[in-house]
Amino acid sequence: MGNKQIRIGQLIAPFGPGSLYTDRRGIPHVVCGLDHWFMRWDQTIGLVRCESRAEFERVEPRLSALLQVNRLCTPPDFRHVRPGAPAPQNALLNVPAQRCPCWYRQTKTGEMRRFNLHSARIDNPPGGGRWQPVRFVSVCAGGHLCEFPWKEWIGCPCAGDGSLFLTDRGGSELSSIRIECKTCPAGSPGRNGRSLSGTTVKPDVQQGEQSALQQAGITCPGDRPWLGEGASEPGCGHPLIGALINQTNLYFPRTISAIALPDLQPQTPAIAALRNEIEQDPSLGVARTLWNMNNRAGTVALIQAGLTARGVTSEPPEVEEALESLFDPAAAALPAGAVAPANPESDLLAFRRAEFNIIRHEVNEPEHVPNLRVIPTTVPADLAPWFTRVNLVERLRETRVFFGFDRLEQNNNSLAGMPGTAMHQLFRVPPVQPQDRWLPAVEVFGEGIYLELDEPRLAQWQTDHAAWLADRLDDGFVHRLGGVFQTLPPLGAADRIWASRYLLIHSLAHILINQLVFECGYSTAALRERLYISADPDAPMAGFMVYTAAGDSEGTLGGLVRLGRPERLGPVMQRALGRASWCSADPVCSEQLGGQGSRMANLAACHACVLLPETSCETINQGLDRSMVVGEPDAREHGFMADLVEGAYSLA
Repeated sequence: MGNKQIRIGQLIAPFGPGSLYTDRRGIPHVVCGLDHWFMRWDQTIGLVRCESRAEFERVEPRLSALLQVNRLCTPPDFRHVRPGAPAPQNALLNVPAQRCPCWYRQTKTGEMRRFNLHSARIDNPPGGGRWQPVRFVSVCAGGHLCEFPWKEWIGCPCAGDGSLFLTDRGGSELSSIRIECKTCPAGSPGRNGRSLSGTTVKPDVQQGEQSALQQAGITCPGDRPWLGEGASEPGCGHPLIGALINQTNLYFPRTISAIALPDLQPQTPAIAALRNEIEQDPSLGVARTLWNMNNRAGTVALIQAGLTARGVTSEPPEVEEALESLFDPAAAALPAGAVAPANPESDLLAFRRAEFNIIRHEVNEPEHVPNLRVIPTTVPADLAPWFTRVNLVERLRETRVFFGFDRLEQNNNSLAGMPGTAMHQLFRVPPVQPQDRWLPAVEVFGEGIYLELDEPRLAQWQTDHAAWLADRLDDGFVHRLGGVFQTLPPLGAADRIWASRYLLIHSLAHILINQLVFECGYSTAALRERLYISADPDAPMAGFMVYTAAGDSEGTLGGLVRLGRPERLGPVMQRALGRASWCSADPVCSEQLGGQGSRMANLAACHACVLLPETSCETINQGLDRSMVVGEPDAREHGFMADLVEGAYSLA
């Protein structure tokens, strides 16, 4: 991948296929599609497919069922071959990247030149200066990534690439950047040149607006350089828009994660042990495809052959029973004692509810459930009025899957059209057979603390402060918050009851994370949140988990779980609320100004108080208001935990 090594987890986000990154030499690249993964370069025969991809296969039944893709594979790690030593299996595999953009500018003269997509090295031009990649590309909401149309923008009719020159005066506006062609006739538009002013403005298509490139008669050529040359899609109807190569809205990865859950169906220890063994089988993705095709006999034979090869004895009926447990996971169903929601829920919210139904109870069977250990602990006495459960998640396994990306705007229904949308976007030649479809995934282990709010206390707070909530959360804000699809809003219209619940729990999670980084030894970016929120009348959810799953040394150090013990959690929470009650940007931060943030879905939230690194937050820092937790500076009584905030003051 160019001259920059990227961690495997970063190939899920933010550097998945189709993304731009800049290597240590300052050269931007686009990460290639999945056709080019699991291959190595041989000097004599070129690209060679890896010997076996089985060791990279991962299993997560719930995610496979949701995404309708049975095979999940971790990105290949690069393995060196030592001189004189035998080459390890799957040596020299990498995830390739290609030069993008291909237009370069001579730093001394401003001359423009287009280089080959695969050029490994570009020599400095004679006469001084160097070739520097331009910092502009063009994109569309359809996901295409194209070179900036320099010639078309200035109306240059010259053959080939012409003789383009780019003048950059270094101003803060695009009007200071000008492109011209010196081979065009004098007085022609190409010779006169044109600035890039207005090219990066995104039009409001619903209002009938056009982009500056559209107005110039330039349409999107449908380029997909991450899939190689000639992978364009002609006929794209989306407006083409200019963009800087480091714009944050150039790439929105579509990712989803799941916590490994145990099977809730009663089974014998032998079947449970056999299921755990089958989960390690590298052919499980193909086996699931056969199972979905109702070829149970073939599935059992395939798995039993793998078990025999690993020295595990089994009988076909036992294998079939274990496969039923694995491929028809009862975690998606309601466990004993759980209440079904009264209203229909989205697939993603139902997916999250399955975790809620498990993680709020004890799970402590390491021999049968090796990847999840949940130990209930006592709620600290000073937190008992607000919390009903505190669970120590001593071990968890999280699987994160990448299934596509968006440009310019995030898709509110990213699962629509799966798996076809992901296969078309990530493969140049999409797999036809279900058993050949796969998506990149990473598997990480960690620990966490689960906290659940007292439902009667929460409902009473919403009733007692209904007038304040109505004044603070107007209809426009509630509508914007419900429009952030990462908040997993109800299928019907979002209301103030749901919105206030969401703001409260989400803000409380951020407040606690900001304090935990000073107490547990983990960095802020190593901690994550997982929210369980629903205002369903029959089955409400009001919990959250703060956990770490970094995939390396910051995985299961134990420092986070230790802070969940009763003698530690109470003081930590009080210090957290004390810090959140005042912000260096107050009183402006706490004022009701109609909304803050990129989507105007925040209220009292800024980088000085509750915002987190975007990788730590489920919603990219949307849906926050610390006033729901600690009240306003001149009206503390409105906060859900106002009494504890006053207690924190007295302790100080």
